[in-house]
Amino acid sequence: MKKYTNEEIIEEFQNFSQDKQSLILSTTNKENTPLTSYSPFVENENNYYICISSLLPHYKNMIETKKTHVLIIEDESKAAHIYARKRLYFNAKCENVDNEEDIFKLFDNRYADQLSFLRTMKDFKIIKLIPFEKSLVLGFGAAYKMGTDGKLGQKAINHK
Repeated sequence: MKKYTNEEIIEEFQNFSQDKQSLILSTTNKENTPLTSYSPFVENENNYYICISSLLPHYKNMIETKKTHVLIIEDESKAAHIYARKRLYFNAKCENVDNEEDIFKLFDNRYADQLSFLRTMKDFKIIKLIPFEKSLVLGFGAAYKMGTDGKLGQKAINHK
């Protein structure tokens, strides 16, 4: 079990999602029926942005409830152990983005022409995901949290 310094943990929080191409979204409708999906994403100023069709149920869930849970996880083929996949997760507030062009430019920078067709699809909308406290798991016994203030804390997990 590796021991991480605070500097290493902060760096992992800051850089974890750079090599990940999509995130997993968990939403619920007004009746609390769960729904899970995924989306490509970009980051800007500690927020995450996704572009999804307004015709799909998870879009409606996020707009109605204004919340989602996000999971960004290491590819299992790269993990040292299936139970110890590195992962970042957090609850987030959801907001529609009015000035979509600035965010589309971020998508272009990250994904090149792969997602440029989304601009022409009128049902696709950009949603801003504003994280609350984030959790980061780097392996067995290496689970950390970071508040919106940037302060670190270790998650207390007492396995029996």
